[in-house]
Amino acid sequence: MIIIIDEASAKLASFYYHDEIFKLQWRSVAGKASMSEELQEKLYVALLGKLLDELQKKLPDEQQNNLCVYEIKNNSGYTESADNTAKANTGNLRIPKAPTDCIWIVSNRQQKQIADSLGIASVGEPQCGTRYAVESLAELDIEYLERVRRRYNHIPWDIGETDRCLIRELSLSDLPALYELYDKPGMTDFVEPLYDYETELEYQKAYIENMYGFYEYGMWLVFSRETGKLIGRAGLEHDELGYMIAPKFQNQGYATEVCRFIIDYARENTDFEELYCRIDERNEASVRLAKKLGFTNSGHMDDDINASIYRKNIKNNEKH
Repeated sequence: MIIIIDEASAKLASFYYHDEIFKLQWRSVAGKASMSEELQEKLYVALLGKLLDELQKKLPDEQQNNLCVYEIKNNSGYTESADNTAKANTGNLRIPKAPTDCIWIVSNRQQKQIADSLGIASVGEPQCGTRYAVESLAELDIEYLERVRRRYNHIPWDIGETDRCLIRELSLSDLPALYELYDKPGMTDFVEPLYDYETELEYQKAYIENMYGFYEYGMWLVFSRETGKLIGRAGLEHDELGYMIAPKFQNQGYATEVCRFIIDYARENTDFEELYCRIDERNEASVRLAKKLGFTNSGHMDDDINASIYRKNIKNNEKH
């Protein structure tokens, strides 16, 4: 990830973080003459010469020499390509590609407007007019910047990982693998099937924008860390826990592993006092899993889908 920031803000960030997060090694963009050839080449590869030229054209002269960039390694192990592999080879640092791999910590509305015109994600204090605003630079950290960059560029967020699984948001490129998952024997015995492709595509577009984008949670995808293949779905529909695992991976503890992660996630990242799940009593495996996770039958039914309501208080329980 490439961070663009002006020199004054860079110094302030260094003060807040004592160089522990950013470990600032900033370089002036405009002052190319003072750079080594190696650094110039790296910046041009990372930001692309065209983007760098555009920045210099649009910024006032007095700001050009104060504009700095910093490259940090993307710690995520998830691929951002259109295939359905969950984990990328991170043995070598991937060269960022402008503008999608950039984020600009803007200090005024003009910088924000320039970032928008170049397709660069931006974050700043409220007066800067950015969609993602912070009260001060003290609130920024690398994870937040990475999440803003991804949301702006429609790249799914990494939610977390367990011993055997990777959990992340769905992207539209995952739809073929999702249909393959739902087509496996028994997968739709107790859950609704997917819509036809065009309807599902429009539904997921809206879901990504409104559910992930507003609530920052939802139904996620579950991948095998060993193979990178999609093996299930699990997540939160508000305070409802949902889960499904491909037949090949059932009865091996995968659902338990993932659901425990999600319960802990809900405890730490939401205001929910309890979670519930709706289970058809004929789904014996799901009933057993709910009880194993500490859910109890509330004695109520969802008559629309003939399902029992199981509930669990998550605030008064220790982390799993």
